[in-house]
Amino acid sequence: MPRAAGSTRHEFTRPLDPLRTFLKNRIEEGLVPGAVFALGRGDGPVHVEAMGHRALAPRRETMTERTIFDLASLTKPMVTAPLLAELAAQGALGLGDRLESHLEETAGTKIGALTLRSLLTHTSGLPAMNPLEDYRGTKARLYAAIAREPLEASPGKRMIYSDVGYMLAQGVIERVTKKTLDRLARERIFSPLGFHDTRFGILAKDRPRVAPTARLHEDRGPWLRGRVHDPRARSAAMAGVAGNAGVFGTAEETAHFCVMMLRGGRAGRKKILAAETVRLMTTNQCPPAVGARRGLGFDIESPYSAPRGSLFSSESYGHTGYTGTSMWIDPVNDAFFVLLTNSLHAGGHKDLKAFRSGAGTLAALGLGIEATP
Repeated sequence: MPRAAGSTRHEFTRPLDPLRTFLKNRIEEGLVPGAVFALGRGDGPVHVEAMGHRALAPRRETMTERTIFDLASLTKPMVTAPLLAELAAQGALGLGDRLESHLEETAGTKIGALTLRSLLTHTSGLPAMNPLEDYRGTKARLYAAIAREPLEASPGKRMIYSDVGYMLAQGVIERVTKKTLDRLARERIFSPLGFHDTRFGILAKDRPRVAPTARLHEDRGPWLRGRVHDPRARSAAMAGVAGNAGVFGTAEETAHFCVMMLRGGRAGRKKILAAETVRLMTTNQCPPAVGARRGLGFDIESPYSAPRGSLFSSESYGHTGYTGTSMWIDPVNDAFFVLLTNSLHAGGHKDLKAFRSGAGTLAALGLGIEATP
C-alpha cells in the first residue's frame, strides 16, 4: 500500500495514478518484474510505493517497499564521488592532483598524469572498461594493469562513461585514508544518515528481501541475490567493494540520500557532506569542449539524463544503474524521484531510456511540477 514514510500525510498536488498506470503497464509488458518508487520534496515526507514482483524465478515473490536492490552505479554518486570530494574539502588531497601522486603504480604513465577531477566527471579519456582478466589478482596489480591501458581520447576532450576511472578513484580514497571504501561509506555516510539497509553487500538475514538480478553464469547457475551483479566489482581484486558498484539499498533510504543532497549535505542537525562537496557534485565540472554537463559523480545533461523526463529542471541531476535503478534530484523544484527495479531479472539487459524518461515526467507531474513557458 502507498505510504508516506515518516508521515501520514500525502503532500502532492496531483495524483500519482498516471505514474502507477505507466509502471503497471511496463510490468505487464515484461520490461521489468516490478518496481519500488519513492518521491517527495526536501522539506516534506518521502512517499514510497511498491508494485509487481521482486522475483520471477525460481518462484514468484511479491515486491515490497522494503525490498533491497543491487544499486549498481548509484554507488558512484552515493559513495565514491562524495568521499573523494570530502577529502578534497578537508585538504587531504586536491581534485587537480595527478593520479600518480596517490597511486604509485601509475607513475610515469599517461594514466598517472590524469587529474582526480577528470576521473569523477568521466572526462579522463579512459575506456569504459578494462579486461576482466586484470581483476584476478590484487588491487595493486589491477592499478598497474590499468596504467598500461591506452586512452581512448585526450583528457578533457570527450565524456566517456568509465567504470575504470571510479576503480582508480577508489584506490586513491583507500590509499589516502588507509581505510577500505565500505568502511568509509559506513562511517561517513550511511551510519550518520541512520541507514540500516544500505551497504556494500547484504546481511545474511536480509537475503529474502533482496531482488535477484541475473544468473551467475548467464542462463545457468544460481541467481545473484545479495552478490553484486557487476563482474568486476565481484572479482577477486574487489571482493564486492568497488568504486563503480557494490552498494545495495532500498528506495526509501536512497530517497533520504536525495533529501540530504537537497538540504545542502545536511540530515536534520547533522552535517553529512560539506556545502562545497554538494556544490561540486551538483554543478557542471566538465570542460566546455566535452559537450556534456556533469558534476562530481552526478549526471546533469548527457546521453545518460533520461530520468529527467520533460519536466524536471535543466539544473536537476541524478544517476542510473545497470541493474535497472535510477535517482533524479531537482534543486530548482526541491524535488526528487527514485525508481528502483531489477530489470535484468526480466530477460536481461535492455534499453530503459524511454521507461526512465516517461516515469520521470509522470513523477514530476505527481509532484505538481509543470512545464515552464
